[in-house]
Amino acid sequence: RHILEPSWKINEKFQTWIFVTDEGKVVTGMVLEENDETVKLIENPLAKTPPITLRKSDVEDRKKSPTSLMPKGLLDRLRREEILDLLAYVISGGKADHMFFQHHH
Repeated sequence: RHILEPSWKINEKFQTWIFVTDEGKVVTGMVLEENDETVKLIENPLAKTPPITLRKSDVEDRKKSPTSLMPKGLLDRLRREEILDLLAYVISGGKADHMFFQHHH
């Protein structure tokens, strides 16, 4: 279900947050580090951009994003065999010796 509906239930590790600063700037990202004074986040975990650090005193509002980082329609571009391989990988926990990898589809 998570593959078909990525935003159905977002794991806390992958939760994105929407921050609004007192200047009206909106920043959305995953929290990497947080302490009493600052919060460090990354806007796109796949990009090689440096994290953004916000001072908590500059944050006017903060809320969880209802949208997952995983794109919706992920399976739309895959062929049947690729979908079966993906499911076998997920179910097997990535173990190459799992029974799902012993026979070709």
